[in-house]
Amino acid sequence: MKRYIAYFDYLGYKDFIFNNDSTHLKRRVEHILRDIERALGQGQFQEPQNGIILADLSRSTINCLNVSDTVIFWTQDDSVQSLEELLSVANQFNWEQMRFNMPARGVIYFDDFEMISGQQRNPGGALYSANIIYGKGLALAHMKGETQSWAGCVIDQTVIEHIQTKVTVATFLAPHAKLYRVPYKKPAAGQQDEYVLTIVKGTLNEQAFKSYHDNIVATFKADNKSIEDPRVKTILDNTIKFLESFKA
Repeated sequence: MKRYIAYFDYLGYKDFIFNNDSTHLKRRVEHILRDIERALGQGQFQEPQNGIILADLSRSTINCLNVSDTVIFWTQDDSVQSLEELLSVANQFNWEQMRFNMPARGVIYFDDFEMISGQQRNPGGALYSANIIYGKGLALAHMKGETQSWAGCVIDQTVIEHIQTKVTVATFLAPHAKLYRVPYKKPAAGQQDEYVLTIVKGTLNEQAFKSYHDNIVATFKADNKSIEDPRVKTILDNTIKFLESFKA
């Protein structure tokens, strides 16, 4: 079935794994799960239990699977209403990771996507967990994600083409996205601006820009990750250039 997919890969995940001990990794992986749940919950929380506040996922219609450094959100159908919820979830997840956790690179795509999921444990205690995701949408979203050279999330033209007869695209996307020239590893000739998820509401003055800038640099360096590699430096520079597009 064709549906909307938001596909994210964390950047610097290998350094994160190899440069930290198991105690640190467990704590930070829990932060990833926390942020996924917060995005899905969209500001709704359960009643505190034993002093712990958890996101309320009871009203969410968005599916999610996290495998290692990849986080995938997807809709149950191809309706505009489902896309609107997915955009809200993906937008919150994207900017929270960039500013406060671990920067990610993402794509929102429209195409075929399916999942087979199940779990069983045998009498010997061995676990068999089937979580197979497949479809052209998954492969194409991954491929487009790999071509980008920044921390950010682009909305693919497949999404635009599917909704353009149903909504006024610019108005519909305005709460979540804006047009921007996405930095790719190998930019195509005649490249056009594309809709990308915003990371700031409104504009930034100099003080606010510095705060955002410092937050983003900190997430790139957090967890003993290096930013000295030329490739990482390019990604960081391109991300900061995107941030500059929000300056008043």
